[in-house]
Amino acid sequence: MGAQLEVAAEPEDTDDEPVPEPVERQVVRKRGGRDPFRDLIIPVAAITAVVVAIVLVQLIRERESTPATAPVFAPGSYSPIELGSQGGGKPKLGEPAPGFQLLDVDGQVVRLDGFRGRPVLINFWATWCVPCRKETPELVELQSEWGDQAQIVGVNYSEPADTARAFATNFGINYVLPLDNTGEVTGSYKLTGLPETFFLDSEGIIRDHRIGQLNPDVARCIVASIQAGNHKPEACR
Repeated sequence: MGAQLEVAAEPEDTDDEPVPEPVERQVVRKRGGRDPFRDLIIPVAAITAVVVAIVLVQLIRERESTPATAPVFAPGSYSPIELGSQGGGKPKLGEPAPGFQLLDVDGQVVRLDGFRGRPVLINFWATWCVPCRKETPELVELQSEWGDQAQIVGVNYSEPADTARAFATNFGINYVLPLDNTGEVTGSYKLTGLPETFFLDSEGIIRDHRIGQLNPDVARCIVASIQAGNHKPEACR
């Protein structure tokens, strides 16, 4: 009878075998644990990406909608030759035009005062300027009409000689093209954009000033009245 009790007690020893509780608790912690830093950084990164995308789209839209207009030129100190207007401000009608000495597309020196004795049109332009491109054939026609009775001087704003030369060849330009590589001469005229044209009399005095693409009939009117010595800007519209 006592031996049977000892046999019945053996299953209790089996129930006391160690259970891998540490492994189970480790698995539970691994599956149920959360990383606060990771939980924070993922939404922040997503929001940042969205914001950057919105900003980039807006910048692209603004760039596409902005017309290719000429820059506004800041004043400065200018030194090529006799630069500056009376009083140092924007050149005015009745004042001497700021003088300059520049190299043209062929490397030849162009001096503004070298054209004294006839009306001069100082036309500021660039190859990327759409209105400039549109008015160029009309300027070529005007120079052909006037011959040596009036002179167009096309001051190119800050472009390489090869660029301006190729443009001149393509359009058959027949007037001088001095290159304002530094922008100093252009700045001395205090332009608001391109193209702009100043009309000088035979003594280099500014008699008229037109902003934007030049109307050839208006140019003819201005030059004719300057030659006659009775020019009034309001009469040529």
